[in-house]
Amino acid sequence: MHKKWLYRLILSYLPILFAVVFCLIILFFLTLNEAMERQTAKANGVYAENVLQIVDTTLRNLETTTIKSLLLDDQVSSYFDRPGQLDPYQDYGVTEVLLDFMSPLPMIDSVYLYRAADGKVLMQHFSSRLPDFGDRSFIESAMKNSGGPVWSGIRDLQLFSGEDQPKSVISLVEQVPYFSGEQGLIVINVRKQSLQALIQDMNMANTEICLKDAGGRAFAGAASCSDPQSAKNQAVSRVSAYTGWTIKVGMARAEAFSLLSAFSNVWAILGFAAIVGGIAAMTYISHRNYRPIEQVMSRIYRFGEDRSLGWKPQSKEDEFSFIGHALESLIEQTNSYEKQQAEGILHRRNQLFKELLENSGQVSAEIWNRESERIGMAGEFAGAVVGIAEIDFYEAFAAEYSARDQALFKFTLRSVIQEIADKEGEALWTEWIGPGRLGLLFRRSAAGATADDAEKPQLIAESARSWVKQHLKFTATFGLSGPVPGLVGLSDAYRKAAAALERKITGGPDRVYAATAEGRPQPPAEGMDVLVQAIGTVPQLYRLGNAEWRPLMERIFGLLAGGNYSKEDIVRLLQLLETGISREMQELPPEMQAIWNSGRLRGIPQSPESFEWIEELHGELLASLGEMEEALHGLRMNREQYTLANKVREYIARHYADPDFSLTHAADSFAMNTKSLSRIFKEEIGENFVDYLARLRMDEAKRLLTETSEPIQNIAERVGYLYPMSFIRVFKKLEGMTPGEYRKARSGPPPGGN
Repeated sequence: MHKKWLYRLILSYLPILFAVVFCLIILFFLTLNEAMERQTAKANGVYAENVLQIVDTTLRNLETTTIKSLLLDDQVSSYFDRPGQLDPYQDYGVTEVLLDFMSPLPMIDSVYLYRAADGKVLMQHFSSRLPDFGDRSFIESAMKNSGGPVWSGIRDLQLFSGEDQPKSVISLVEQVPYFSGEQGLIVINVRKQSLQALIQDMNMANTEICLKDAGGRAFAGAASCSDPQSAKNQAVSRVSAYTGWTIKVGMARAEAFSLLSAFSNVWAILGFAAIVGGIAAMTYISHRNYRPIEQVMSRIYRFGEDRSLGWKPQSKEDEFSFIGHALESLIEQTNSYEKQQAEGILHRRNQLFKELLENSGQVSAEIWNRESERIGMAGEFAGAVVGIAEIDFYEAFAAEYSARDQALFKFTLRSVIQEIADKEGEALWTEWIGPGRLGLLFRRSAAGATADDAEKPQLIAESARSWVKQHLKFTATFGLSGPVPGLVGLSDAYRKAAAALERKITGGPDRVYAATAEGRPQPPAEGMDVLVQAIGTVPQLYRLGNAEWRPLMERIFGLLAGGNYSKEDIVRLLQLLETGISREMQELPPEMQAIWNSGRLRGIPQSPESFEWIEELHGELLASLGEMEEALHGLRMNREQYTLANKVREYIARHYADPDFSLTHAADSFAMNTKSLSRIFKEEIGENFVDYLARLRMDEAKRLLTETSEPIQNIAERVGYLYPMSFIRVFKKLEGMTPGEYRKARSGPPPGGN
């Protein structure tokens, strides 16, 4: 049998085939080009935000250091408080403070203090009067604009009239006092080259960065700022809310995108032309080859009319469908009707199941009798037990198995539970109520209810749990409510079953949880107070390298596991812990901060859906903290200053109760001057000597106030204060309340106490 017509028909579609292939290729390149442009712009935006955040963080850290080291320094404050007095020794002490401040900060070009009362300017190496000072105009402008920005834009600095060439700097202006500025200014001048080097270190290949100040003057990446093509290279801009500076990031070579776009447009035109030509050719050839089909159709149609079979072509049917329609129409209609009916029943079963559990008050006995007959669930509904079976670690389950395997596992789980219930003689109705949750409804009839029936759902759930663990590659956790009468209590029972299932957070997966009479108990208020206090203490101990942080962390997880906290509570508390630790670690020396910033703190959940069991977080968090601690400990042991600071800390712990104990006393004991000892202690411990001593005394005082009934005067003497009023003043400053109020709040007024 010759197939000449078939070959003609096949050849008639070849032009369309080639045209479609061309179109797909062109669409692929066009889509790829657009996606690359969008991703480039998005990546540039993220990169710009990161660079701007690093610049802001660097400047914020410098501002914070300035406030702590200069604005709050006693000698600097004394300098502004004694205008007109000539005291070279005190001025020398201030210049020493400025030198100590500048030494660890290579970004700083110069620092000077301006005292408004007498117009005196003091730098690290000399002093001057305002009329003779080279930066006079900047000082006058800063004094007039007291509410202006903390950081200036790029400017030229010339401190002396004899300097050959002015320096390009940006300046940090801190008012003295902090909120008013009537006493004068502290000006920190940062080298322009330092910021340029910082930006250059963060620059990536094929990327251009442009940094401008609030006035639009560029001082980093100036070449890319002046490039007229920069607006066409996927450049994005971000403005700092802190400094008002603008950073612009773009691609260094964006011509490839434009070239690809130009070629894509040409190929798109050619592809469209190919489609039009193919359609025209197909139409012409098909007309020529359609005549034999038309003749066959005409014969079939006349044959059908002669025998009154009713075979008439529909408007949307092609010729071949018409040929097979007469033989298959009856079978197709029957199958379609049966399929639609089955799908309708299954859908209605699921809908009725959810209505019973979520809003059972609207499903009356009359509605149940009518609907249950339609879906094949007829029978008396005198009571029920509601349960939920949840696949453990569902996100990992969904990621590991394909959709087909997931459906097979779910079918197996449902079938196993149903089969066990049938063997026990329980009327069980199961429906999937979520991606990983299977609803269980143990239906009871009044005639068949016995005392043992209340225990059967739990036994069935336990048997199903054990079978799943033994035979499948996942586990399941069950939550069960107590028995409820009739239809009305089903929604409340469903909530109790869900609350019982939530106990998996602390109790762990692969278990059966039965609802308590009162539902899920609330965590005790005093437990939350202890948790917050412990979470506030752990960061301090961890920063100091005190091993007591580990048992305190174990206590925190013990309280979380035993306190019936929700997932939302656990997420908030652990994120609070992460914030506290990160904040404390910023007090460490830069090399230790680098170790901390290079690691990653695991075990901190980002959302309630990111974990199922608290023990998942416990091991990860303690392991990551231990790894960081080991790295920090190795660095600390290699630092002589850290060894000295630890000895000083131990010395403070032995002598803090001595009323005469002070920084001078400690410096004499270690044969050091007070300034060097204070600086080393602050760098290594991360806390000022005086603050550390006061906190140590207050911690001991709080313990005595809580655990003993001693008078406050005795407690003050025991922690190193000769005068109770001094003790009370310091205690209230640090704790926000007096010792008596603290004792009353923590343990009630003790008998015989003050």
